[in-house]
Amino acid sequence: MKETPPPCFSLIIPTLHRDAEVARLFQSIRQNTLQDLEVILIDQNEDARLDDLCDTYAKVFPLQRVKIQPVGVSHARNHGLQFARGRLLNFPDDDCELTPGLLQQAADRFAADPGLDLLFARSVDPQSLQSSVTRFSTRAQAVTPRNVYSTTVEFTMFLKREIFAQVGPLDERLGVGTTYGAEEGADFVLRALYLGKKLHYDPALVFHHAQKTEGYDASALARAYSYGRGFGRLSLKHLVHHHQPGAAVRFVHFQCRAAAGMLLHAVRRDLPRSRFYLESILGRTAGLWNAWQDFRRQGAEAWALEGKAASP
Repeated sequence: MKETPPPCFSLIIPTLHRDAEVARLFQSIRQNTLQDLEVILIDQNEDARLDDLCDTYAKVFPLQRVKIQPVGVSHARNHGLQFARGRLLNFPDDDCELTPGLLQQAADRFAADPGLDLLFARSVDPQSLQSSVTRFSTRAQAVTPRNVYSTTVEFTMFLKREIFAQVGPLDERLGVGTTYGAEEGADFVLRALYLGKKLHYDPALVFHHAQKTEGYDASALARAYSYGRGFGRLSLKHLVHHHQPGAAVRFVHFQCRAAAGMLLHAVRRDLPRSRFYLESILGRTAGLWNAWQDFRRQGAEAWALEGKAASP
């Protein structure tokens, strides 16, 4: 029996505790102008909340649902790779949406530049139409270690599937679902850059993703601390394991910037926002310190964590 050719895209989607958001994401995939794709849903829910939705959309596009125990988003994405057949990969968040022409635009960029390894789109809040998740640049440019945080977020990443074999999987000690709640994407991007891969950012390619930090409530503060822990660990890992002194410079720069924000908003009597910056500072410091303790106990093994599940 003749094997069907691989699709252009494999969309690997980890999900946990969301159903309406996944329905909107599936609808946005259905509305894309390019349908040469497959969807691999890594379902970490213990209940059957997505049964009906998956049954419906399995009739619309190729959909494979894989049930796993919740361990973390990085583990879920890595796990999904073994089922992917697409020439190009993307890892949408389960609460984002693709704009209608996004996949065709991404495919066209790779076709026009055979040397391109990774391509990054911009995330936009659908209500305000402003950049969300991070402060994205409005200018198309090559991705470098200096502009990682204005050009890249993991769910906006498109890449050739063979790049994963060369760069290695996402670090499962980083990301949502672990005690170091972010920076798995930045870690992967930096490792790709160290290997000399060609990365490009184009703000004309757009995902929709709501901006989460609005009220600076308890949830936002906890997220700032958790994400900060990820940045602390990332910084020490790339300084000690990858021998990149720029990681220390980046850590100090981000801490100083957060301290300035904390003081500015304290003077303005905007205490919730000032506290948000404080939690980021504390989280980064704790993440750096805990990562240093790991390194003292385990040596180089503390950083050989890609492809190994990490418990929260």
